[in-house]
Amino acid sequence: MNTKLTLLQQNDTHGCLEAHPEFFWHSDRPVYRNAGGFDRIASYVKQLRKQSSNVLFVDGGDVFHGTAPLVLSEGNMMTELLNAMGLDAMVPGNWDYAYGPEQLHRLSTQLKFPVLAANLHSNDPNLMYEPYVIKEFQGCRVGIVGLTYPHVHETMPPSFSEHVKFTLGTTELTTLIPRLRTEEHVDLIVVLSHMGLPLDIKLASLVPGIDILLSGHSHDRIERPIVTNGTFIVQSGANGSFIGRIDLEYDGTRITDIRHELVTLFEDEYESDPETADIIQRIISPYADILSPAAGKLMTPLHRMTLNEAPMDRLITDAYKHTTGADVTFSHGWRYGAPVLPGTLTTKDLYNIIPTNPRIFMMELEGKDILNALETNLEQVMAPDPFQQKGGYLLRSSNLAMAFKPYNPRGHRIQHIEIGGRPLDLHKTYRVAGGGEQVLKKYKEGRKLLEIDAHEAIRAYLDHFPQGLAVDDKIYIHNI
Repeated sequence: MNTKLTLLQQNDTHGCLEAHPEFFWHSDRPVYRNAGGFDRIASYVKQLRKQSSNVLFVDGGDVFHGTAPLVLSEGNMMTELLNAMGLDAMVPGNWDYAYGPEQLHRLSTQLKFPVLAANLHSNDPNLMYEPYVIKEFQGCRVGIVGLTYPHVHETMPPSFSEHVKFTLGTTELTTLIPRLRTEEHVDLIVVLSHMGLPLDIKLASLVPGIDILLSGHSHDRIERPIVTNGTFIVQSGANGSFIGRIDLEYDGTRITDIRHELVTLFEDEYESDPETADIIQRIISPYADILSPAAGKLMTPLHRMTLNEAPMDRLITDAYKHTTGADVTFSHGWRYGAPVLPGTLTTKDLYNIIPTNPRIFMMELEGKDILNALETNLEQVMAPDPFQQKGGYLLRSSNLAMAFKPYNPRGHRIQHIEIGGRPLDLHKTYRVAGGGEQVLKKYKEGRKLLEIDAHEAIRAYLDHFPQGLAVDDKIYIHNI
């Protein structure tokens, strides 16, 4: 008997509950169009389910963190909305651990669908999740295995991984896949992952028997599926702006046809689901007064869509430099954060730009330490072994220029660095500022927390541009 099945994936929504400006390349320049929103996702899913009962809808993680309502409620405001979406399963993303594993587990107990994580381990059974779930569609049994982000304990603050540990999932999958085939009589195996696309591709190359791998974490917009070791791999962007859709036919022994589409949910092309829109407005309305105050004016758009540097992060590090007078300032190379267009910047936008809102630190570092920190960051982002890639984008900075060769060996990528227009002196002591304990985390000695946080620094910086700030778009970080 032939079974037709549709798989739908959302991943890395990061609290983008409503339609918002989204970044797209057109020819050689960025353009922005409104897209996304959980109401459009819900509408799309409901329309498909009216046509067929064989629809599997999953979430690839980073769903409890990213914008103000989520952060201020520690994810609690999301459970009602997620339950209304009709999801069949989800896997935790790295930012879903932001409020601690205990809070993440409390959130998961309020959901009407399973949270899966075969590579999460703990001595506390209350913090564990099921490794897989099985769904049946007209006699076709589909096993969905979850893999959470494996490097939480290395790349995120310690509170994210208290009482739990993570693995790459290869050992677990090697055991689970034969069990699913022989004991559970599963026909198709789907891995729902928040490992990141490069890690997922290597994983599929090492572990046979995966039919479909739904990747997350790295925010890749995969329009042409990747096939590795017989595994069909896709990922579906970020910010709730996209749905990944796979349509397949299974004849009882194998997949006979498979097609993929990355659906971009443009606001003017896709309908909003009224019931979901009502839920969104109700759960975000308590935060309206907190988030509406103006923080300043922008004359140029902000985005975080480029690897080496981006205007959204330039605003942060320029504000840090203005506040501290440091020789060089740093911020994380995050991937999350929907674009912000010119106009009035509000408190809501500040949380979109930097939801963690860390206090700023100051410290002194010798030039050799700055060089080593930047080389370490380049290795985390560009390690030849995907399993060793632990970064997002490059560490962001102000008052620093750098040229590097991405394919050089570890510790030898950087060809030239300047701070304040002068070549880096390895023996000189520089004043360094940043935000967040993971920035230059190896260097703790002498770090002093200031009585100002990131949002306050950005507000103070914007006060100096009453007519509006045009963020510098000059390129300072070059790969050569």
